Amino acid sequence: MIKVKSHTSKLRATHQHNTSGLGAARARKASSKRAIFIQVFIAAWILIIGAKLIYLQVGDYDRLRARAERQHQAEIELSPTRGVIYDRNGSELARSVEVKSLYASPAEIQDAAVAADRLSALLGVDREALHRRLTSDAVLVAVKRKLTDKEVERIQALSLPGLHFLEEMKRFYVSGKTAAHVLGFVDIDERGLGGIELAYDKLVRGQGGRLVMDVDALAKSYDHSLEKSVPGADIQLTIDILIQHYAEKALADAIRRTSARAGTVVVVRPATGEILAMANYPTFDPNKVSESKDAARRNYAVETTFEPGSIFKLVAYSAALEERLIRPDTLIDCGGGQIRIADRVIHDRPYGTLTASQALAKSSNVAAIKLGMRLGNERFARYIQAFGFGQRTGIELPAEARGLLADVSRWAPTTIGSIPMGHEVGVTAVQGVAAFATIANGGVYVAPHLVSRVTSSSGEVLEEHKSQSRRVVSEETASELKAMLEGVVVKGTGKRAQITGYRAAGKTGTAQKVDEVTKRYSNTRYVASFAGFAPVDNPEVACIVSLDEPRGAYHGGDAAAPVFAQVVADTLQILGVPPEDDPGSGLKADDLHVYDIPRNVIEGSSPSSEEEADSRPALDVAAATNESKDASKRYGSVVVPDLMGKGIREAVALCAKHGLIVKASGEGVVSGQTPSPGALVSEDTVCIVRLSKQVKKKEKAEVAQVDARPARTEKKEKQKPQPAKSSTRPRANSAKGTTARTN
Repeated sequence: MIKVKSHTSKLRATHQHNTSGLGAARARKASSKRAIFIQVFIAAWILIIGAKLIYLQVGDYDRLRARAERQHQAEIELSPTRGVIYDRNGSELARSVEVKSLYASPAEIQDAAVAADRLSALLGVDREALHRRLTSDAVLVAVKRKLTDKEVERIQALSLPGLHFLEEMKRFYVSGKTAAHVLGFVDIDERGLGGIELAYDKLVRGQGGRLVMDVDALAKSYDHSLEKSVPGADIQLTIDILIQHYAEKALADAIRRTSARAGTVVVVRPATGEILAMANYPTFDPNKVSESKDAARRNYAVETTFEPGSIFKLVAYSAALEERLIRPDTLIDCGGGQIRIADRVIHDRPYGTLTASQALAKSSNVAAIKLGMRLGNERFARYIQAFGFGQRTGIELPAEARGLLADVSRWAPTTIGSIPMGHEVGVTAVQGVAAFATIANGGVYVAPHLVSRVTSSSGEVLEEHKSQSRRVVSEETASELKAMLEGVVVKGTGKRAQITGYRAAGKTGTAQKVDEVTKRYSNTRYVASFAGFAPVDNPEVACIVSLDEPRGAYHGGDAAAPVFAQVVADTLQILGVPPEDDPGSGLKADDLHVYDIPRNVIEGSSPSSEEEADSRPALDVAAATNESKDASKRYGSVVVPDLMGKGIREAVALCAKHGLIVKASGEGVVSGQTPSPGALVSEDTVCIVRLSKQVKKKEKAEVAQVDARPARTEKKEKQKPQPAKSSTRPRANSAKGTTARTN
C-alpha cells in the first residue's frame, strides 16, 4: 500500500513537472511573440514617423517654410519700374519716378482713433476704413500710396508713432496732356490701362520689387530686406512731340471757334506710315487720370467711326481713273443736280456737264454716284477694301474700330447712291488719312504705325517695326489724282486749306449725322472733315481733320480745312521742308505773264455753297445767291493784300483768294505792286506786280522767317532767332482765311 502511494506520488510529481515545463514553454513562446509584435510595431512606427518627417522636411518643405515665414514675416509688393517711352527724337514722354507711400504698423500705433482722425483729415481718405486697418492684426497696412511732396511734409510734421514711408515707383507723363491718348495711363499698381501703356504692358511693366520684414510675437518688425524691381522695356514712338503739341493746339482752337463736340487730327508721313501726331478732343491729363471722364479718355482717332462724306470720293475717283473709265478732262453729265437710284431721288447743286476734275473740285455728288455706278458694286467694293476701309489698320493701340462697311452681297439697290459720296459707310480718322497717304505715296498703301522699336533695359532690341505695304493704284493714277485734289484746294471747296509757301492737295467732307431718335439724317448735326497732303509734288505729310458737330460754319471747307492748313504748315516747318516759293527755289515769272485762276465757285457766299451737296444727299439744296458778290463789286470792298517780298506762287494764291488777277513781270520775289496794299478795289481787279532778285536783306529775312520756334535742321540751327512778325508768318493766312471764302 505504501509502495503504491509512493509510486502515485512520483507519477504525480512527474506530471506536475511536465505540466509546469510545458507552461513555461508556452509562456516563453507567447512572450517571444509579444516581443516580436512590439518590435514590428516600433519599427513600423519609426518608419511612419520617419516617412512623415522626410515628407515634411522635403516634400512639404516649401509650404511649411512659407507658412512659418508668414507667421514671422510680412511682405509688401512694390510697384515695378516701367520702361521709358520716347518720341521719335529721343525726348522722354513717360517715365517712372520714385515717390513715398505711407504705411502704418498697427502694433506700434498708440491711439488708433486719434491717428485715424488726423490722417484722414490730412490725406482725404475714409476715416472709418482707415480706423479698421489701424486696429487690425496685420503687420503693416497701407494708409495712402504715392504721396505728393506736400503730403509727405505734413505727415512728417505730425510725428505720429507707427508710421513708415516706403519708396515706390509712380508713372510720370512729362508733357502732361500732350499725346495723352497715344501714351495711355496706368493704375495705382502701375498696370497699363490705355494707349501704348496697355498695348505693351507685358514688355513695359517690368518686375516689381518686394519688402520683407521680420516680426516678433507682438507683430513688431525687428529686421527687413528689400528685393529691387527689374525695369521694363523702353519704347520709341514715331510721334514728334513738337508736332503733336501744335496739332493739339490747332485742334483746341478749332473746337473753341466752332463749338464742336469733339474732334481729331492725325498726321502721317506717307512714304513710311509713321504717325507724327494724333490729337484728340476732349482730352485728359494722364497724371490726374482719376479726375477725367470716360469720354475724355476715348481715342476718337482709332475708336470712333464716322460717315466721311465727300472725302470718301477719293475711292470712286481713284477706281475710275485706275480702270480707265475716266480721265481728268472726261466730261460728266451732273444731271442738273439730281439722279434717281432705284426708288430714291438724290438732289445736288444744279450742275450741268463738268469735267472730272471740276466735278471733284465742286464736290458733285451726282458725278461721284455715276462713277460708282459705272464701276459696279463688286469692283467698287474691291477698291474700298484695297484702301483699307472696313478693316483694322493694325495700329499699335487697343480698341481700334474696324469701321462700318456692309458686305457687297448685302448692299441695297440704293447703296451705290450713298457710298460713293461717303454715306452708308463708317471710317476712322486713321483709315481716312491712310487712304490719302496712299495717293500721296504714288498709289502704295503703307500701314500706319506708332511704335518704332522696343528695347530692353540692357539695350537689346526686342521689337523693331517693319513696314507693311501694298499697291492699290498705279503711279500714273495717283499722279493724276494728286493734280485733281490740288484743284480742290486751289479752285474748289478746299480753298481755306491753302498753305502759304507750299502746294497742298485734299478733299473736303461734310456728312450729316443720323438722328438717334428719328433714324434719319439730321439737318442740324454734321461731321466736318478735310483730308489731304503737302507738298503736292513730293508729299512729306498727310493729314486728316475731323470735327464732330461744329456749329455755325459747319462745312468741311470752313471748319476743318483751316485746321489742316495750320497743322501741315507747322509740321513742314518743324520737319525743315523748304517753302516752294522761297526766293532760292527757282520759281520765276515770265517777262509779262497774267496769272488768272478761274473762279468757277461762288466765293463769299455763306452756308449755301458747293459743299452743301456733301451734307444733304437726299434733300433739295437751294441755289446760292450772288447778291453779296454783286454788292462787293459795286462798292469795292476787296482789300488788296500785301504781296511785298513774297514769291510768285504765294502772291498768286493770295490774290486768287481775294478774286484778283495778277500780272507779273521779272523774276524772283515781289518788289513792287499796284494797287498798293490795303487799297479797296472790286473783284477781278488786275494787280500788277514787279518781281526782282535784288531784294533788300530786311525783306529776305522777313520772307525767310516763318516762326520763332527752333527747327530740327542743321541749317536752321545755325540761323539766329528773330522776332516773329504776324504779317510774314506763312500760317497766318491759312489759319485765319481771307475775306472771300468757299465753303
